[in-house]
Amino acid sequence: RLERRRAVEKGREREGERERKRDRKGGMGSSENGVEFGMDSTEVMMQGFDWKSCHHHGGWYRQLMKLAPEIEDLGVTVVWFPPPQDSLAPQGYMPRDIDVLHSKYGSEDDLKEVVSMFKNKGMMCLVDTVLNHRCASHQSSNGQWTQFGGKYNWDDRAVICNDPSFHGRGHRGTGVPLDIAPNIDHQQDFVKRDIIDWLNRLRHDIGFDAYRIDYARGFHGRFVGDYIKATKPRFAVGEFWDGLEYDGDYMRPNQDAHRSRIAHWVDGAHKEPKAFDFTTKGQLMQACRTGEFWRLRDHKDRPSGFNGMWPQKAVTFIDNHDTGGAGNDGGQGHWPFPADKVMQGYAYILTHPGMPTVFYNHVFNWKLHAKLKALIAIRKEMELTVKPVVKIEKADNTGYIARVQRNADSAKQLYLKLGHGSWAPSAERGWELRTSGNGYAVWTRDGIPKPKEPEPQVPQPEPEESSLRRVVSHVRPFLPVREGEEDIDMPAKEAAEAEARAAAAAAMPVPLKIDENAVHLRVDDSSEPGKRRVILEYEVDSTIADEAEFTVTLQVARGKETESLVKRL
Repeated sequence: RLERRRAVEKGREREGERERKRDRKGGMGSSENGVEFGMDSTEVMMQGFDWKSCHHHGGWYRQLMKLAPEIEDLGVTVVWFPPPQDSLAPQGYMPRDIDVLHSKYGSEDDLKEVVSMFKNKGMMCLVDTVLNHRCASHQSSNGQWTQFGGKYNWDDRAVICNDPSFHGRGHRGTGVPLDIAPNIDHQQDFVKRDIIDWLNRLRHDIGFDAYRIDYARGFHGRFVGDYIKATKPRFAVGEFWDGLEYDGDYMRPNQDAHRSRIAHWVDGAHKEPKAFDFTTKGQLMQACRTGEFWRLRDHKDRPSGFNGMWPQKAVTFIDNHDTGGAGNDGGQGHWPFPADKVMQGYAYILTHPGMPTVFYNHVFNWKLHAKLKALIAIRKEMELTVKPVVKIEKADNTGYIARVQRNADSAKQLYLKLGHGSWAPSAERGWELRTSGNGYAVWTRDGIPKPKEPEPQVPQPEPEESSLRRVVSHVRPFLPVREGEEDIDMPAKEAAEAEARAAAAAAMPVPLKIDENAVHLRVDDSSEPGKRRVILEYEVDSTIADEAEFTVTLQVARGKETESLVKRL
């Protein structure tokens, strides 16, 4: 056991050193002025389509033009567009003649117009690019569909030799190939030259600012890094969708291996792109679905997703055209977030590290525009970048509480609570409830308010002994018990002196002397089947309760492990 523990500690030390190196080296090639995109600004992206948008009557680009004022009002800074090129499948993810920018979403002229419209409104535009595979227009001499058409008329040399279905004459692949279309050989110079030419056209002729790299597992990240360096987008984000760690059907609490694979891909891409944070999506879904909010904190008290390991490279999301529910929910049903927990999920990603993304279907079809707008406005008001400071104060089976601010010196702060507990920060400390919903609440404050000036004291007549007894009896249970102290039975002068001492001591935080007879412990059997709620009650006089703050620490033993739960009242 000792050897295993040492091995784990060494592994954590190595991971910590890798993270420090990442922070030092940065990965700034795709950003401006040597600063990673989102490190000095508040950015929120919206996916501007769903799986069915290609079938919209009148064209999707025209529909986005109509929705542009509402999208601007939402407060997002980046709009993600679908693949714009000719495609065998209407959604655009089976690209064919990539130089033809006429698709089921609309014409090239419409595309230029809608991109220009969003940019004139101060938003950036991201284009979805499919670089891993391409559909051929003709068969080669060997009968395989590997002869491509259009301006970039490649032959079977552009297809990897170990393609599972199309058997090209290129080099061996550098990733995990698909079997639905020819997998492109990015080691060929003519392929790299033509892809760079095409990306430059999207950047400069159409006006796109950024790229999404579809199915980034299909080829090595170094080619993505090369394309980014050659075409210089504002940023790029890769879809490195890898399976999480499971024991049978049980998702492991520790997903360090999963998020490390995402980090490894970004490293391999010369640290140029960002990556979609599938680790956070998985952990957050499980936490919200089951109430296992402890999943949201790792062993270093950081967020447990990729956004806790490398926040400036993480792009967080709830659902997209792949994962969202099928049919009217706008996705393909591959991995949908629990429908009744979607706003809990958004409350988390819109207040936490990484660049958050909202899904078109949630904004418009689910009518969540107003709720998401409120959260986005808070993120902007708090000036949160992709790498804010997060202090997780609670993460257990009863809920999640975290305080977030731009940096350690920022006076602007927010509290996020997930779960249905009654906890709330003190209004007297400047906290204001800004938005809330089913299982979430967000408070903010801008600095700690100065204490109020004491009001002038009006001379009062000497209190009667009986009245003094009542005042001191209210205060005394909260004061340290001195050895040899007797019960209150003294002349009025001594009582007044005791009152003065009590007032001075009451200004200092002191332990509460609990009368065991006043403590009530009961079990609530009205909870869900298989669960019990243990309720601890202790009565205090309202005179004290109105002026005091309490922190209760409960230690719960589970086998040989002890967990401390902290509750503020």
